[in-house]
Amino acid sequence: MSKIEIETLTPIHVGNGNFLQNNMDFFVYKVEEDSFIGIIDPKKIYALVGQEHLDDWLYSIQRKENVKDFVRRYKKNADPENYSSRVITNFGEVKSSDTLKECIHNGCGVPYIPGSSIKGAIRTAILSALVKANGQIEVRRDKKGKFNSRQVESTFFGANPKSDVFRFLQVGDAYFEQGCEIAMRMINLNIRLEKNLVDDSKPQLVEAIGLGSVTTFQMKVDIDLYHCAKKRWPNRQTRESLDPLGSIPDEMRSLSALFGMINKHTKYLVNDEISYWEGKLEEYDGAEDFIESLRKVLDSAEKCKDGKECVLRIGHGSGWRFITGAWSESLDNFSDIVAASRPNNNVYQGYDFPKSRRMDDPDGDILGFVKLSILSDK
Repeated sequence: MSKIEIETLTPIHVGNGNFLQNNMDFFVYKVEEDSFIGIIDPKKIYALVGQEHLDDWLYSIQRKENVKDFVRRYKKNADPENYSSRVITNFGEVKSSDTLKECIHNGCGVPYIPGSSIKGAIRTAILSALVKANGQIEVRRDKKGKFNSRQVESTFFGANPKSDVFRFLQVGDAYFEQGCEIAMRMINLNIRLEKNLVDDSKPQLVEAIGLGSVTTFQMKVDIDLYHCAKKRWPNRQTRESLDPLGSIPDEMRSLSALFGMINKHTKYLVNDEISYWEGKLEEYDGAEDFIESLRKVLDSAEKCKDGKECVLRIGHGSGWRFITGAWSESLDNFSDIVAASRPNNNVYQGYDFPKSRRMDDPDGDILGFVKLSILSDK
C-alpha cells in the first residue's frame, strides 16, 4: 500500500445523514469576537443539572431557551465545553430555525473522509476521461425508464461488481484531527431573472473539515492481483465467468498515471467553470468571489508535480458537473438527460443546465477540493 497525503484546499463535507436541530442538538456561543457551535451531550447536561431538573430541561427545550442559559441557571461556572461532545468553529450566521448538516465521524468522534468517497470521485474522473477518449457513447433509458450511468460504466469497467476492475483499486479512510471542523452557511449562485446571481433563499448550515487540514491514508492499484485474476477468470466454472473481467484502463496501471489523469480532469472542469461564469459577468453580478475561489484551486492544480500530486473534488457541494464528470454533456441525447435530471424542467428550459452552484455566504468560498500527494509508492 502507498502512503498518500491529503490536504484540504477548501472545506470538505461528507455527511452522515444527520441534520442537527438548533438548541436541541447544538447551540451557538461566543468567546470574545469568535463564534462557536457546541454539539450537545445530553449525558453531560444530565450530570450537571441532576435528575431533579429533567422536567425543567424539557420545558426549556419547549420554550426554545438557549441551552447555555439553562445550564448556567444551575451551574453558574459551567463552560460550553463542559456539556458539549465537540466544539465547531463557526463562520456562518445561525438562525433559530436552522439545522446543521453534520459531517461523518468515527466512533471516537474523529472526522474523516471515507475511502469509498475518494474512490467514487476517482471512478468518475476515469470514466469521464474514457468517454471523451472513445468518442460517441450512447446512453439509453433502463427498464424503469431512467437514465443510468451503469450501462456506460459496464462498458469500460466490467458488467457487474465481481467483474468490475475497480475491485483492484484499494483506498483507505482519511482520518483528520479532532477540532478541525468548521460551520459554514451555504447559499446558491443561481441564474434567474434577477441581475444578481447570489441567491440566499435556500441556505443550509453545513459542518465541514476546515481548509488546510492535512492527514494521510493508504492507496494501492493492485496490478499483480488483477493479472492473476485475469489469467484465472476464464477457467472459473461459475455463472460470473459468463461476464468477462473488465480491462483495466491505462490510467489505473500505476498511481503515477492515475494522479496525472485526475489532475488533468480537474483542471479541465475548473477551467471550464471559470470561463462559464466569467462569461456571465457580462450580464450578471455576484460571481466574482466564486470565480476567485476557483482560480485558487486551479493555481494549486497547475502547480502539482506531474504523476506525484493531483487535485480532486469530493463530497457535498461539488455540483452536478463534478459529481458526474460532465461527460454526458457531449451526448446527442443530452437534452433528454437534462429533462430527466432537473425537476420541473419545462419551467427552466430557457436556462442553462446546471444553472446553480453552492458557495459560502458571504465570502463565496466553495466546497470539496483536496490535494493528494504520493509520499511513498509501493
